[in-house]
This record gives sequence, C-alpha cells and structure tokens, in this order.
Amino acid sequence: MQTLLKSSVVALTFVLLAGCQNQVENPEMNQCAQQNYQCETSCEQQTTAESLKKQVCSGKCVESYNQCKVQAEKLGSL
Repeated sequence: MQTLLKSSVVALTFVLLAGCQNQVENPEMNQCAQQNYQCETSCEQQTTAESLKKQVCSGKCVESYNQCKVQAEKLGSL
C-alpha cells in the first residue's frame, strides 16, 4: 500500500511537471500525461513492487508517452 501511494505521488508529480513544461496550453499533451498516469497506475495495481514485470510495464508506459508526446508536439505546431 505504501508503495502504491509513493508511486502515485511520483506519477502525479510527473504529470504536473509535464504540464509545467508545456508553456503553451496543449490539450493533446495533457491527454498524453493523463494516459501515462493511468498506465503507470495500472502497472502498480497489476504487479508487485520492483518486479521485472513492473519494470517492463513501466517501460511500455514511457514508450507510449514518448510517442504520444511527439504526435502532440506535431499537432501543436500546426
């Protein structure tokens, strides 16, 4: 439970920082951050702390977020 709380705080901080880095309001980027938060939370709920399965799941979340971010930046520049 404590690990879930700690991870949630880390994920929320990440989402907030991602929003702060986005100087121009970009709803697509906010959507990416929300999807990443949900993905990380899902990883936390499905796996035990610090397992290889959790690392793989989190890695997929990061990869998905990075792809989403690239697309959001392209849409933002249109």
